[in-house]
Amino acid sequence: WPGVLCNSGSVWGLQIENLELSGSIDIEALSGLTSLRTLSFRNNKFGGPFPEFKKLAALKSLYLSNNQFEGDIPDNAFEGMAWLKKVHLAQNKFTGQIPTSVTKLPKLLELRLDGNQFTGQIPEFGHELHLINLSNNALTGPIPESLSMMDPKVFEGNKGLCGKPLETECDSPFKELPPQ
Repeated sequence: WPGVLCNSGSVWGLQIENLELSGSIDIEALSGLTSLRTLSFRNNKFGGPFPEFKKLAALKSLYLSNNQFEGDIPDNAFEGMAWLKKVHLAQNKFTGQIPTSVTKLPKLLELRLDGNQFTGQIPEFGHELHLINLSNNALTGPIPESLSMMDPKVFEGNKGLCGKPLETECDSPFKELPPQ
């Protein structure tokens, strides 16, 4: 079947893209696919809150960009997903803070959260990422040290961000007192 990726009789990937599919994703139905490593539902019209993908703990790649998912992603949404390397959630309608559980993924290499409505500060990442894009959200505050060497373009469209690699300096927490 097109979009169903198999190896030795086991489904290791679902690549169901560009089909204008809508509705929600049934995680319980997918949990029976014990060899599932890649999910790509890019460029559809899936919506609703972020599904409980942590029930699919063996996933290595999750591609949900260009859909209509919305709302806050729970802070623990990625707990237990030790194999996850690629998380692409760009161009949805996610709000709230970036979940800290994504920063604790030991194998994470790529994170795309661009084109959402995330707010708050960018959390510190435990290790270097090969690709990150946080542009066009509503993030604020200082850029963490671990991301200070990234291309400034990955932060553009977040008017409240400051610090390296951006030109905008962060205000010192110690304001100078006016002379008396």
